[in-house]
Amino acid sequence: MKDVVFRNYDRFALNHLLKEIGEHRLRTECENKHLSFPKRLALFYIEARDSNTVLAYKYPNKGVWGIMVVDHYDLPDSGWVRVHVG
Repeated sequence: MKDVVFRNYDRFALNHLLKEIGEHRLRTECENKHLSFPKRLALFYIEARDSNTVLAYKYPNKGVWGIMVVDHYDLPDSGWVRVHVG
């Protein structure tokens, strides 16, 4: 059975979220997971599952990684797309 998640690719919402998180916090989360610092806004997305909401990044050579949980940040109301994963 496939799981259903909701993803948001809206660049305006992502830019707002990244500003709220801050470069230092994002850099710290990436270092803790041994990931390089993301550079392209177009490769970010927000993914909401049953248990939490994650800021994810699609690394060109490593695949998709969840960088950090963003449940307590200001999340967008619109722009969510339902996706079947599994």
